[in-house]
Amino acid sequence: MAEMMHNPNDLLRLQKEITNIVGLDRNVDDSDLDKLPFLKCIVKETLRLHPPFPLLHHETAEDCVVGGYSVPQGSRVMINVFAIGRDAKAWKDADTFRPSRFMPGEGEVTLGGGFSASLPFGSGRRSCPGMALGLYSLELIVAQLAHGFSWALPDGMKPSDLDMDDIFGFTAPRATRLCVVPTPRLVCRFITDLDSTCQTTSFVSVGGI
Repeated sequence: MAEMMHNPNDLLRLQKEITNIVGLDRNVDDSDLDKLPFLKCIVKETLRLHPPFPLLHHETAEDCVVGGYSVPQGSRVMINVFAIGRDAKAWKDADTFRPSRFMPGEGEVTLGGGFSASLPFGSGRRSCPGMALGLYSLELIVAQLAHGFSWALPDGMKPSDLDMDDIFGFTAPRATRLCVVPTPRLVCRFITDLDSTCQTTSFVSVGGI
């Protein structure tokens, strides 16, 4: 959400894509996700720039040579996922949020493969078994938020004013909370399964997304 607020044209493109498939009389459900390629691009690009775990720990299964250095079997190594995702030798405009780089026929990276879909979840036999569920959850939540509301920054704040820094540690959350103002854009209720008290509550701002 922070990257889309920082790049509002990408948010508008996503909302248009979802509206064309879903319409405005309901929200997104899981059967829609495979019809939303730009949504998948946004998730991939976000994971490229903001991996939840910036460093991954591995142990070498056999002797190997990496970059001219001998790495013996059993060595513990750390994979710098953050640096790989922003490597200017591997990515054009490496520090720029540009989801279209993953669009078929539009970008330089194929949608189905490459770094962003897998490396933030590890790789090989020790990769995260929940990768598919994690990607599914991200896609569904982002799609429902983008489709359910129009989003604005508070108090005349400009997209360029957003602090996009991360805090580095075992995980890498945003350095500052994101505060935004949502306005419902669907002709149906966004939430239908809660009690009447919750359904009539007005949401004024959302922080920490």
